[in-house]
Amino acid sequence: MDKKSITKPLLAIIGVNFIWGFDFIAIEYMMDFMSPAIFTLTRLIIGSVILTACCFIFKGGIHINKEDLPRVFISGAVGMGIYFTIENLGTGLTGAAFSSLIMATVPIFGLIGDRLFFGNKITALKVVCVLVSILGVYLLVSGGEMGISVLGTLAMFAAAIIWTFYIVYVKPLYDKLDLLTLLTGLFISGLIVELPIAGISQAISHAPIEFTPVGILVTIATAIICIIIGEFGYIYAVGGLSTTLVSAFENVLPLTTVIFSLVIFGTMLTGSQIIGGLLIMASVTAIAFLEKSK
Repeated sequence: MDKKSITKPLLAIIGVNFIWGFDFIAIEYMMDFMSPAIFTLTRLIIGSVILTACCFIFKGGIHINKEDLPRVFISGAVGMGIYFTIENLGTGLTGAAFSSLIMATVPIFGLIGDRLFFGNKITALKVVCVLVSILGVYLLVSGGEMGISVLGTLAMFAAAIIWTFYIVYVKPLYDKLDLLTLLTGLFISGLIVELPIAGISQAISHAPIEFTPVGILVTIATAIICIIIGEFGYIYAVGGLSTTLVSAFENVLPLTTVIFSLVIFGTMLTGSQIIGGLLIMASVTAIAFLEKSK
């Protein structure tokens, strides 16, 4: 990829967020059949097996330099294990629409991360764009029914902060490892951390574990499409774009969640939701132009 061009990373991050909009609905559905940690563990197992097999077939093994192992492990533990467990918990308690609304705070933390870790200047125009996008998300989601839970809301705010840390921390690995090797390392690291989390969680909650035919299909499909393919596109975009720009596109999630809700559940868009969606797209487009002009 031409590092001077942001066109391909932009297309990747747009596609990823449309995919992840569906994932929020799938998570909300699956939380009726198992705990957040067990769902995360199951998808990590599927992803780790598939990616490890691909690594041995196409790369002859998983080759990561010793000096990169700590960053790979921490990134995978945080971004693949801890984040998805907390996201599943928050989505199960609040619902797909509301949880995607909370993820609109990611651009705020993205601006801070860009400033602290990469020294990028926080301009007034960027701040305005982020605030407009958050207003758009509020209008989009507030036009429909929202489930509100204090624990779920706190969980989603924690998920937003954790995800921003993941964006910042994994970014340097893009220039050191190919995407297949990096993603395999992230999945395996997440799986290692998730095993004790899921065990402790299940021992405490004694939550039922039920795999219906639909649940099995949803689990496998989301593991492959939303997690594996989604993470490929996301890490590709992280390597070519700033943290601010990548995190700004988190605001597309509620838009796609509402669209999938319309298709799957027949939920109609209201006037305020349409206005909110337009504000979201306008704000992230403005940030994209600001980045390209720079």
